[in-house]
Amino acid sequence: MNSGRTRRIAHNKCTRLLYQVEIGLVRPSALPSHYLSKRLLDLTLDPSTTIQREHVSAVNTIDIEEAEGRYLLSGGGDGNIYIYDLDESQREERRVIKCMAGAEKTVSGHKGGISRVNWYPFDNGMFTSSSFDSTIKVWDTNAMEVACTFDLENKVYSHAISPKATHGLIATASSDPRIRLCDLKTGAFTHSLPGHRGTVLSVEWSPRHEYLLASGSTDTTVRLWDIRKSSSCLCSLDMHNTNSPPLSEANVAHTRTVNGLAFTPDGLHLISTGHDDKMRLWNLYTGQNTLTNYGTMIRNQFVYNLTPLISPMFAGSPSYVFYPSNDRSILMYDLVDGSLVRRLTGSFGRITALAWRPRTQEIYSAGNDHDILAWGPKNVDRDNELQAMADQDTWSDSD
Repeated sequence: MNSGRTRRIAHNKCTRLLYQVEIGLVRPSALPSHYLSKRLLDLTLDPSTTIQREHVSAVNTIDIEEAEGRYLLSGGGDGNIYIYDLDESQREERRVIKCMAGAEKTVSGHKGGISRVNWYPFDNGMFTSSSFDSTIKVWDTNAMEVACTFDLENKVYSHAISPKATHGLIATASSDPRIRLCDLKTGAFTHSLPGHRGTVLSVEWSPRHEYLLASGSTDTTVRLWDIRKSSSCLCSLDMHNTNSPPLSEANVAHTRTVNGLAFTPDGLHLISTGHDDKMRLWNLYTGQNTLTNYGTMIRNQFVYNLTPLISPMFAGSPSYVFYPSNDRSILMYDLVDGSLVRRLTGSFGRITALAWRPRTQEIYSAGNDHDILAWGPKNVDRDNELQAMADQDTWSDSD
């Protein structure tokens, strides 16, 4: 669909919605989902925001903490980690966001490129990093010092911390086919999950079930695990829906390497991406491929973790999945019907990671051109009007 026409339709819908709220035909609670949908459909590269360049090589990974939605963490191919305050210069017309803290290569720091950084979900006083130097490190944010190091003795491509679990386990994806679990509470390894026959590039915890883990590998499979069980692997997803046994060696999720996974926010579905240039949506209740067709625009050929970004979900509003394609664009798809809604361009380098900032409904991207970019809605004035209306009606509802 033409992006200009898409934005005009969204604008007209919002105008009608505001009128319907005013005359009592629509409940004010419908406003937030429509507000978010409009902002997403109006996303573009924000020319007024510059994130100061610190990395001297590719920015491999970024993450924004959820506690305040304020601090962005970045990790680069140079082995360095930096923190940015996204609220800096908020009132200025042209913002320059400078690095507020950094952990460069030191005796205790990483000796190789950073593969992934993650804020601790419950407290921004701690974050974790994985590296191609075979280690995962746990950091004290305030001191920017390493509190704990796990040595996996294999190149680490990614790691994940559960967004809801109390078990405090870090799942690892490495050149070892086994997934190893690191215990934040004890600083030791707990156990391993055998099953893959190749390098594991992606691991993600379910936001719905604290012991459910998904993994993707160069062996073309996506596996689901219940880490409490001795035979932990529940199933290997089958792109052909052949009703074969759950752990059949014939089951494959993609025809080539799997290097990206993302659960939907409600935990009911899983997105997977692979070197076959395909994105697949899986129903986790049935374990089946939904056969959603996302078209032929995706380009995905590099051997590293590349995580899709799924927008928040609201009743009555479409959800979108954003994919950092190898052609330097961000592809925005309707999650359910697979249609390409937008193609965001403006990056001079290949995009390596995406992060969502809930408080401002912005997307931040990292690139192999050493830059971090901000993407926001073009028509900010109209958005502010709609947001003010939504806030006002939220207060009215609570009276």
